[in-house]
Amino acid sequence: MEYIQKMIRPFTDRSNYYMQQPNSFKRKESKHTHDPQSVLLYIKQIFFTLQTQQNVNMSFLNPNYFSDIQSDLNPEMRAQMIDEVHKLCTAHKAQRRTFHQTIYLLDVYLSTNRIFTAQIDSIYKTCYFIASKYEEIYPSPLWRYTYDRDEMQEIFQIEKELLSLLDFKLVTASSYVWLNYYWTIITIAEKTQNWLTYSLLLLDVALYNINIIKYEPSKIACASLYTSAIMLNIQMNWNNFASQFGLHFQHEIKEISNLIMITLKDSVNQKREIVKHMQLQKDREFY
Repeated sequence: MEYIQKMIRPFTDRSNYYMQQPNSFKRKESKHTHDPQSVLLYIKQIFFTLQTQQNVNMSFLNPNYFSDIQSDLNPEMRAQMIDEVHKLCTAHKAQRRTFHQTIYLLDVYLSTNRIFTAQIDSIYKTCYFIASKYEEIYPSPLWRYTYDRDEMQEIFQIEKELLSLLDFKLVTASSYVWLNYYWTIITIAEKTQNWLTYSLLLLDVALYNINIIKYEPSKIACASLYTSAIMLNIQMNWNNFASQFGLHFQHEIKEISNLIMITLKDSVNQKREIVKHMQLQKDREFY
């Protein structure tokens, strides 16, 4: 635990290690009336909308797709695809929301279509292609990350299949969206930028663990807050805190918290792209 804390501590002043730094978390309603999630009058409607959308999103996922469908793939190959998606997001200055949307689309496609190892590049590039067009104001054109004409045609075909599967409904109540929602309604003294930074990092790391997708994104977001509070030694009674702000209770997220910590340790040992990116930023601070 101390080793992990020492490694990520240099980045506790960053809420997003991608190129863009969102300021949407530190705000007051009177100063940010352009943001619908800051309007506390609609907070209940936002919650029920996210809850409904979460149930719809999870209906497309099969947590056991490696054993049921993907005989040619394994969890390590999925982790490598997430690494490649992270490279794309970093290279094209994508939002963190785009990163999470891409991984959701990847899991949806793998839950319903058997693929072969030769298709891996086309699959994750297609998911990023769709997510960036939906989330980004200026999405990166396809020719920037693929130069092969046959691969482009395959990406267009996979895009048709995936959009047809989802019935063109790309709204996603991801764990990142839920964390944004929870952070908006939390109003306590311990609401520090360090807590948010740790939580966002844990959310990204959690994507690498295939066993976590069976849980609701709202619980994953709460588990990241709970785990980061422990790492930062924030003294609180979690169940009272959860009851006050409508979060999940400790017994609901304890197992997810343990999985997140295991995944974080594995990511450090395996030197995943997220960890490499953090180390690169650390090296730059010395110049």
